[in-house]
Amino acid sequence: MKKLSVWSRLSKMVRENIPLTLIIVAALLLEVTSGVMYYSAQRIIHRTVEKLIDREMNALFLCIRNKLARVEVTMDNMAWVVADGLDEPEWMFSITKELVENNPSILGSTVSFVPNYYPQKGRWFEPYAVRRPDGTIETMQLGSADHDYTQMAFFTDPIAKNGGSWCEPYYDADGAKNTVTTYGVPVHNNKGEIVAVVDADIALDWLEEVMEEGKLYKKTQRYIVTGKGNLLGGQDDELFQMALPVLNADSDKVGYEVVEDQHGQEHHLFFHPVGGNTDWILICILNDEEVFSKLQRVRANLLLLVFSGLVLIGFIVWRTSRNIKRLRKVNAEKERIGGELRVASEIQQSMLPHSHTQHDDVEIFGSLVPAREVGGDLYDYYFRDEKLFFCIGDVSGKGAPSAMVMGVIHSLFRAFSSHETNPARIMQAINESACQGNDSNIFVTMFIGVLDLPTGRLRYCCGGHDAPIVIAHGEWKMISAIPHLPVGVFEGVKYGIQEMQLEPESTMFLYTDGLTEAKNIERKMFGIKRVEEALAANTQLKPQQLLEAVSEKVHEYVGEAEQSDDLTLLAFRYTPKLFESKLSETLVIKNEVQEVSKFSATMKSVMEKLGVEISLARKLRLAVEEAVVNVIDYAYPPGIEGDIEIRFLSDGETLKTVIIDSGVAFDPTAKEKADTSLSAEDRQIGGLGILLVRELMDSINYERFNGQNILTLIKKIEGCD
Repeated sequence: MKKLSVWSRLSKMVRENIPLTLIIVAALLLEVTSGVMYYSAQRIIHRTVEKLIDREMNALFLCIRNKLARVEVTMDNMAWVVADGLDEPEWMFSITKELVENNPSILGSTVSFVPNYYPQKGRWFEPYAVRRPDGTIETMQLGSADHDYTQMAFFTDPIAKNGGSWCEPYYDADGAKNTVTTYGVPVHNNKGEIVAVVDADIALDWLEEVMEEGKLYKKTQRYIVTGKGNLLGGQDDELFQMALPVLNADSDKVGYEVVEDQHGQEHHLFFHPVGGNTDWILICILNDEEVFSKLQRVRANLLLLVFSGLVLIGFIVWRTSRNIKRLRKVNAEKERIGGELRVASEIQQSMLPHSHTQHDDVEIFGSLVPAREVGGDLYDYYFRDEKLFFCIGDVSGKGAPSAMVMGVIHSLFRAFSSHETNPARIMQAINESACQGNDSNIFVTMFIGVLDLPTGRLRYCCGGHDAPIVIAHGEWKMISAIPHLPVGVFEGVKYGIQEMQLEPESTMFLYTDGLTEAKNIERKMFGIKRVEEALAANTQLKPQQLLEAVSEKVHEYVGEAEQSDDLTLLAFRYTPKLFESKLSETLVIKNEVQEVSKFSATMKSVMEKLGVEISLARKLRLAVEEAVVNVIDYAYPPGIEGDIEIRFLSDGETLKTVIIDSGVAFDPTAKEKADTSLSAEDRQIGGLGILLVRELMDSINYERFNGQNILTLIKKIEGCD
């Protein structure tokens, strides 16, 4: 009998046991597939973790930087206040105390003068204020031979740098009696010489709380160190000591490394500078096992289920397994897309302002209902310098592309309107930016308005959008709006501005074409006529009730039909607050420097009549005098004499100062903040003045009306009779 070869015997066995062979082959294929999926998933998770940690660290950066930035801005401004008061050494105790009282994030503050700056005060003069644990503010003269601040980093570093500087953490046994880091800014006299350093002490205990917030994984370890390796936040443990050599070897202090501890356990090390005026570095360390443990458990469970299924259903499992895999992939992809769209929708909604806002002079309500998960409509509003800035827009198309453009347009509106009050120029700037790289030819219809709250003067610009409707005295009318081209169509489009007077208790209603073009089951549109009927029947309603009534009419008309377009509504009622005068005085002076003394005397008299507390009165006089001197210097051309009218109005709680001149048009509120990092010779004139006025007053408002500049300064006063 002929002996069969090994290959022949194997072939015969396969033919005789086809079901078993198929199961074995399927099992092997599934094992290979599972392995490939595991390592692919591991790489995907790895990349995802990197992105998530990057976001997590960015959130920490923002939290830390926001706190530090507030301190930096406060102290930069403080340096100018100190510079203006160098002739009053005793005042330094008051301003350091006031700074600590008004800034909870600042533990202590000092003004450290160069040796012998005030001969009567001796070599060391360091007025210092500190918040004690019981909440009281203690002031003291800290400088002495035992506390020679001239040798300390918080004094020497800002002088050496000639700018703001954070020092290394240290324990302040003489003043704060706590472990702090200090931010210092040099103070210059009118000759540009450094005469002092203003400092703010920040306790480091808040860092520990920040380090524990928003962790992606429980075992994640975070640390904050200085550029010299001193630990600011976190525990000095084995992982930290393992991270230091990696950090010191990287000159940029930015990176990611996979490192092993002494037990052979892998860890993912991320580090990045905090930035700003600090040399701080944030370190984040993840445990490899914690990151991938769930994936390993999922793989083991999946294999167990697959092989159990193969044993039970054999050949059928093999035949159907391919379709199941495809179905799983499709479902996973749908779930992923659905999840991303839900997140995108949440992000889009978070970009919008609060749907309802109640202000002293206006009540606003807005709503946006996208036709899909995300939409291309937008609305926005906010208050600045006693003005309401608002807009509504409709991006062409639907879905994710329109939503992305919506986010860009929303950001552009906020950016350009932050330093501009002319809606036409805001629209033009948005259009120029939107046209750049617009290969998809997506355009946006927009309506932008700026309402001056004290006067009711409304300036607006329409970029191809439906004209708003104004409701007043129980009647409605569509305002006149020149339909300029939409945003994003052509570069260089010139947009015109229009004006109207908004009467008290009147309501403005704005909408997108998702309202007029809403379709019922018969594909017939809602139309502007039904909108007008809905408004006419509800003219007395407040904004929220008005929008709810209009929305209800639309839903009744549409019925069971699918929403065809995004529906966005915005309404606000102008309700100016009546100002009941307890004091009203008017002073008219010429545009001459000698007239300042007359103004000062009147201002002093007003302060005394209102019983304003001395320190607040000093601030008010400083701010208003700065504004008046600015008008004297720049309102009228050289050699031209002009009048300046100054009105003082008070209702007992608020002081309103109105400065009126007939000079050249100039909006001081639109002037950019002065760059205090430049030398006095390089800075432009005027920036510091408006900065000082903004810091000392609650609000400022400028209007050009009937050929006159009208600047209004408002401050909440205390201590009135």
